[in-house]
Amino acid sequence: MRERTGIYCRVSTKDQKTEQQLQELREYCKRSGIEVVEEYIDEGISAFNKNRPAFQQLIEDVRKRKVNVVVVWKLDRLSRSLKELLQTVELFSEYNVKFVSYSQPIDTSTATGKVFFSLIGAFAEFERDLISERTKLKLDLLKKNGVKLGRPNKVDPAVIYKLRDQCLSIRKIAAQVGCNPSTVSRVLQKGYA
Repeated sequence: MRERTGIYCRVSTKDQKTEQQLQELREYCKRSGIEVVEEYIDEGISAFNKNRPAFQQLIEDVRKRKVNVVVVWKLDRLSRSLKELLQTVELFSEYNVKFVSYSQPIDTSTATGKVFFSLIGAFAEFERDLISERTKLKLDLLKKNGVKLGRPNKVDPAVIYKLRDQCLSIRKIAAQVGCNPSTVSRVLQKGYA
């Protein structure tokens, strides 16, 4: 069967670009004699977002049998969740689609590749959970030390109180100080300082 490859690339933030991934993957496919029929690119989209447009198009093209090989730079470009990653590769298997992770020795057309894929996916999810735990611990420590988290107030509560004393509506106050009416309401609910 003729290999029809889809390259999938993704970066999480708008300031990053997929060009380096694409260049390496194109060269890999060329060296391997693999025909690339489509490039699927999601820029500025987290892997946690299941509605990535290019990813959804890739899945649709797999189901339509437009591609029978999927090549990615690294597993985490495809998904950050082990469950979703395994579901995706299971779908690939159902449609006899070979999956290759370029920077990791994973080729799901082999038994060793399948086992290694599962192990790498488990460790990737474990690493993500550790990062999440460390972040939560750090935020809790900052809160305990009195550090105020979240966006800083852009409005001066004293100005809001002064305008309210002039019997202005919440909407008029919001328009004057340049914020959302809900912000004015929150300030007023805290009471006069």
